[in-house]
Amino acid sequence: MKNYNLAIFGGISLLGLLVLIFPTFWINLVVFIVGLGAVAYGLYNLLVTKRVFQDSMYETVILVKSVFSIVIGSISVILPLAVADAMWKTMIYVLIVYLLLAAIIGFYSVSLLKSTEIDRKRFVLENLSLLLLAVALIIISPERLGIFIVRLIGLAAFILGIFMITITLMSQKNVVDAEVVEVREGEEGSTDSEEE
Repeated sequence: MKNYNLAIFGGISLLGLLVLIFPTFWINLVVFIVGLGAVAYGLYNLLVTKRVFQDSMYETVILVKSVFSIVIGSISVILPLAVADAMWKTMIYVLIVYLLLAAIIGFYSVSLLKSTEIDRKRFVLENLSLLLLAVALIIISPERLGIFIVRLIGLAAFILGIFMITITLMSQKNVVDAEVVEVREGEEGSTDSEEE
């Protein structure tokens, strides 16, 4: 178990160091992952969420949201890889706008479900997640503040990993091996009589 913990904390520390050294790469990776997530979210809405409520207005809203998600997600994955580094900055802002609009459209579609008996909590949580993701992208946008924040997160992960490795190694040194004492039946009786 201790070796497992050492491997996990070593991985956290290494990841923190890589984020600290290469912050722009990690920002680009986040954009790529959010783009893939947008495509998956669009497909999910198209295949699952659209069928929740049989209303033409609701279906149209979900269809628009789905197509919008798939298109923006595809662009944010394909275009930066094709055009190179300058596109990443643009795609972060496009994704921020997409996430905000998708959340607004999502809240509108939830309001269309108000008159039904369908549980809306899941859809509200989805749209709140979109808003939180937009805020996270605003925070890590590739300006100086964003790179500083990403480096700060990397430094914190690195320090946490090293600290936890140190604690794990220190706790291994403090483990005392217990001595096993075998008591035979004949000896047990003699010790009892000696005590009396």
